[in-house]
Amino acid sequence: MVGLGAAACGRCNGMRVSDVLAAGGLIIGPPWRTFEEAVEGLVDSLVAHGQVPAALREQAVRVVCERERMASTEIVEIGVSIPHARLPGITRVVAAIAGSTSAVYYAMAGVPITVMALVLSPPDLAGEHLNFLSSLSMLLQSEKVRRGLGQAADSAAALALLRAQKGG
Repeated sequence: MVGLGAAACGRCNGMRVSDVLAAGGLIIGPPWRTFEEAVEGLVDSLVAHGQVPAALREQAVRVVCERERMASTEIVEIGVSIPHARLPGITRVVAAIAGSTSAVYYAMAGVPITVMALVLSPPDLAGEHLNFLSSLSMLLQSEKVRRGLGQAADSAAALALLRAQKGG
């Protein structure tokens, strides 16, 4: 089980938000322009890093896009999106993140989303899912973190930035 503990402290079973994101992938300056392209790219990162079985790729993309159509996870005021969904067939909370100085994708014309984190969890880990989302959301409230993710030279620099943050 990977998740985060009580009071959104950033740890559970020895795992930090940054550990979960490192396992799933950190992508700096991706070439995407649409929400769907970003979802596909982040799911591909999770598959490439062994966090989601390749056989579940299409289902993962579909459930995230369906969940987003029900209720948007975009926080346009700060340029962040955290799409998330439950995915049968995985055993723990998994996540990947992308950052850009310009836009990971555009929520609408002229409204860039500069940080997007995609989170998947099995249906039976509701508490861990919500705790992880809470901790991740708190981390991304920091303008320093958001700006640093977009400006990072590479994924190692982005990971170091996250690990240096309280709750990261």
